[in-house]
Amino acid sequence: MKENNTDNILKKGIPRLNNTIGISLGLAVLASILLLINFAVKDNEMLYEATRKSGVVFLFLLFLLSLIISFISSILCNNQVKKATTELAHITKSVHAGFFNFLLGSGYQITYANPKFYEIIGYGQNEIELEYDNCFLRFVYEEDKEKIRSLKKEFSNGTYIQIELRMVTRSGEVINILLNGNFALDKDGEKSLSAVLLDVTSLKDMQDKLTLEEERYRIAAEISNDILFEYKVERDIMIFADKYKEVYGRNPVIENFTAVDTYKKSMVHPEDYQDLKLFARTLCSGKGMIEAEFRIKNINNEFVWCHIRGKTIYDEYKDAVSVIGKVVNIDLHKKELQKLEYKAKRDLLTGVYNKVTTKEIIDDYLRRNNNSKHILMMIDIDDFKHVNDNYGHLAGDNILVFIMDKIKRIFPKEVIGRVGGDEFIVFSQNVENMECIINKANLLREALDTAYAIDEQEVYVSGSIGISLYPEDGTTYTELINCADKALYSVKDEGKGSFKLFT
Repeated sequence: MKENNTDNILKKGIPRLNNTIGISLGLAVLASILLLINFAVKDNEMLYEATRKSGVVFLFLLFLLSLIISFISSILCNNQVKKATTELAHITKSVHAGFFNFLLGSGYQITYANPKFYEIIGYGQNEIELEYDNCFLRFVYEEDKEKIRSLKKEFSNGTYIQIELRMVTRSGEVINILLNGNFALDKDGEKSLSAVLLDVTSLKDMQDKLTLEEERYRIAAEISNDILFEYKVERDIMIFADKYKEVYGRNPVIENFTAVDTYKKSMVHPEDYQDLKLFARTLCSGKGMIEAEFRIKNINNEFVWCHIRGKTIYDEYKDAVSVIGKVVNIDLHKKELQKLEYKAKRDLLTGVYNKVTTKEIIDDYLRRNNNSKHILMMIDIDDFKHVNDNYGHLAGDNILVFIMDKIKRIFPKEVIGRVGGDEFIVFSQNVENMECIINKANLLREALDTAYAIDEQEVYVSGSIGISLYPEDGTTYTELINCADKALYSVKDEGKGSFKLFT
């Protein structure tokens, strides 16, 4: 690992300081010797006078030499400091976080921001200065502006704060932001906040996940349901601790444990039978560490996720004698991971699959079902920019959610994904004939042809649809979406609000 610049300066600066101290000590020693000579020759006036004069000259030369050495050392240290300062400035510019300072007065003017700040919100520095008067509040999501306004009341010079809020980028996208900063008085005595701005949109749930995990471990420490066990290899008998009966309501001693069929229905979830069977077989295999996860039915007849981990004990001949381990209830953890996995695959606004997951699911399905006919319908909301411009991005988002809810009700088994701002995919499997394709396309067109009420005013919305067929138009997601996209723009050129198959 490379040493940082601060370490280098210290490692180079300290030896120079040591050298300077050494020189000073040497000068002191020489001065002491001269003084001793002075006293030794004091009785001989001629010798004394000659020695005194030569001693004064010599001391002057030593003093001059000391000044020169100190001056050279100072130059070298200053060069190192300048170099470190330059490198620090380069690091600050290149780091992937927004650094900025803004006033807490009525204008909330940005007084400084690094390039990454402007990149995150999508505006140029000159544009913000000329069109928005450097007002930071203009880019904060409406519902979160009060968080910024309240900062002035909370001001305490030098105090560290952390805020989560939403901001609106130039493209209209609402992003999640984490601000970490310190209150400060500027040179004019005005209240301000200097902060680091991080775009945490894709990691919005990270803080919640950590909080939940912390709480989970706290609860686990208080009411631990961990259960110890010992499996006797030769006798094929599993012996759980007495708490097993209290938690799971069954006899803690299970004979003929590898004969899973005798107790599997009363012990594990039907879907986890094979996992239990593999675990039982591995117990007597002699493997050093054994782990498994499956759902065990507890005393309330509820299936809870458990993690089982054991270590094999051997005799003097290296034969497996027993396996010692524990059963840990991981139900909360498992379900939380499932929620996180669900959120990671979904579009945060509409709840349908996101772009990456849509492609993965469709490609995987096509690989496993290549003997059937499928269709990919690509949707574009007509004149959606006009809706955003006239009614605002929040209204636009609400309309997208409204439309997607309708489509999900109409196509409950289809794969629905968001692949752009107002572009969506509906992938329909096992389409039998052209009549079925037309019916599905009409259903989708009717769902898109709708009205949405905004402030007691109805906003009419429609959508254009491009359709590609598998395997005629392509055998992969990319091929199908390219064909559907061409059909879509053909519809838009011909008047919008309809559908068309790729030809």
